[in-house]
Amino acid sequence: MKHSKENPYKYLAMISQIGISVLIPVGAMIFIGKVLDYYFHTGNMVVIILAVLGVLAGLRNMYVIPLRMSERAQKIAAENKTDEERAAEKKRAQEYRDQIKKENEDDENDADL
Repeated sequence: MKHSKENPYKYLAMISQIGISVLIPVGAMIFIGKVLDYYFHTGNMVVIILAVLGVLAGLRNMYVIPLRMSERAQKIAAENKTDEERAAEKKRAQEYRDQIKKENEDDENDADL
C-alpha cells in the first residue's frame, strides 16, 4: 500500500508534542513538590528533587518520541518498497555476505603462512 507524500504539519505536530512532553512533567513535578513542601514543611527540598526528576523525564521523552517516529517512518518505507527494490536489496546483502566470507577465508590462508 503506497502512502502519499509527507505532510509538513506532521513535523509541526511532532515538535509541539516534544515541547509539551518536556514541559508537562517538569510543571507537574514542581506543582506536586510545592504541595508536598506545604504539607510537610520541608522548605524547597522536595520541589528541587521532583523538578530534577521532571527534567530527566522530559529529556527522556525528548529522546524517545523522535526515535519512535523514525521507527514508524522506516516501517512505512519498508512497506512501500517495490519487488525490484526488495530483490536488489537482497542481492546487495548476499554480495556483502560473500565478500565477508571471502575475506575471512583469505585471513585464514594468511595465518597458515
